[in-house]
Amino acid sequence: MKNPFKILVIEDNEPDYFLLKKALDLIEDIKLEIFRVKNGQEGLDYVFKKKDFSNVSTPDLIILDLNLPIKNGFEVLECLKNDAFYRLIPVIIYSTSDESGDICTSYSLYANSYLTKTFDIEELFEKIKCFSSYWAKSVELPDSDQYRLINEEKK
Repeated sequence: MKNPFKILVIEDNEPDYFLLKKALDLIEDIKLEIFRVKNGQEGLDYVFKKKDFSNVSTPDLIILDLNLPIKNGFEVLECLKNDAFYRLIPVIIYSTSDESGDICTSYSLYANSYLTKTFDIEELFEKIKCFSSYWAKSVELPDSDQYRLINEEKK
């Protein structure tokens, strides 16, 4: 398990982010660092360390909303998964949409998982607890320092 486990949340909706953050904060046995940006372009700038994000840590996991300003979640996902180095970061789609077309498109763009937002607080917290435990404790992920080294070699 990575310590701390770094999560980038790309979410523009304040209430949705508040509930997600609250659910993540309730997880006691995993040390999380949570970073947030509010639109798709900022999300890409964060991951690719552009503009104001040149010194940020590479996230271990990205939670991505689909309905975002500037660049939507599909555009962000496609850009991330088309990059030979950053495609290794797991991307979890977290959306209000339960439309099969959105789910299928997300997976066709190589999303690692798809979670539907819920307004049932207990269900939301259980979903977040399960997915956090899986991604932060059960799965072996590349070390984020490797992303930096590979990216520097790319330049």
